[in-house]
Amino acid sequence: VRRPWNKIIYQNYFSKLKFVSYSQSSRSDGISTENERRAKGIVKESEGPFRSLGIKQVAEKVGGVRLRQHVNPLRRELQVISPPPVWEEVFEDATQPLHVDVGCGHGRFCLLKATREPEVNFLGLDIRSKLTERGNKWSDEIGVAPNVHFLFTNATVSLLSILQTYPGQVFCITIQFPDPHFKSRHHKRRVVQPQLVDAAAAVLQVGGQVFLQSDVKEVAEAMRDAFERNADGRFCVCPQLHTFDPDFKPELPEKGKKDQFVSEWAAWGWLESNPMSVPTEREVLVRNEGKPVYRVMLRKCLKDF
Repeated sequence: VRRPWNKIIYQNYFSKLKFVSYSQSSRSDGISTENERRAKGIVKESEGPFRSLGIKQVAEKVGGVRLRQHVNPLRRELQVISPPPVWEEVFEDATQPLHVDVGCGHGRFCLLKATREPEVNFLGLDIRSKLTERGNKWSDEIGVAPNVHFLFTNATVSLLSILQTYPGQVFCITIQFPDPHFKSRHHKRRVVQPQLVDAAAAVLQVGGQVFLQSDVKEVAEAMRDAFERNADGRFCVCPQLHTFDPDFKPELPEKGKKDQFVSEWAAWGWLESNPMSVPTEREVLVRNEGKPVYRVMLRKCLKDF
């Protein structure tokens, strides 16, 4: 007779290791482990704000997926530029304003936004094909397929090629809690690179928004700084949401370190609340643990480049 066993997994929540133990014993929902719960998208911490979607029942109907939590975006096959979809086939009205969520994960954010804002189209981009395939199944079951679609792609290299043919206007791009890639040698794997900044500037309408957030301060700073360094005057911090601190004193670069950047945008601080009105799964988990979230809203400047 096999005895129940305990397994230890490591979850990196805030640049440190957190140990989570779970047993082989069965659960009331018929899913034996926390990994399997997450694979089906049944995230206990996220049930509250997303309960209206009925994800638990939908997930049991369409089935779960097993996937790697971390994907190397520099793999050769992920450097191939993705073609745009046939917009009239993925959206009922392809002329509606478009909100793009880069790194959409399980997709609850897009799904819930789509139910609340039917006059807007939502496009979720993710580098894991199993998640985007299941996201489209979920949207069919929930009934929001006319204005939400999930697409498998590497947004860092394909954002421009995908969005430049969109018939309507792209008014918002969100990048929320991306893979931090903590090791310095892996920073080139992060989603926000100069190429993505240029693409966002090219496809966004004048006055359009870019919303960035992470529970890792260094990652949030890196995203903000990437836009500031590469914006070339095309983006600014949204003054309607942020408050400028004239007494702010930036941290001086450390001696001996190369390529250090002193941000002028840092004087605008971080947003205390989420202006999107809908959280992501990760945001719910972090909020429940009482940890901070670092947010910044950028705006494409009135001068069109």
